[in-house]
Amino acid sequence: MYYYKGAFRDADNFIYFKSDVTLAENDVVILGEKTYFIESVQKEFLLLQKVGSIVEVST
Repeated sequence: MYYYKGAFRDADNFIYFKSDVTLAENDVVILGEKTYFIESVQKEFLLLQKVGSIVEVST
């Protein structure tokens, strides 16, 4: 289990959550009904960006 702390640019609020997998830069995280894009990762700290909606995902 991995524990993360996320924040947004120019904001003082933090989001704390856990994940079964390691998260990396450019990953997309869905927490409840909200979707976030990971701009950067520094240890367990994530810089997040809000995402409106995801239309298509491919690997």
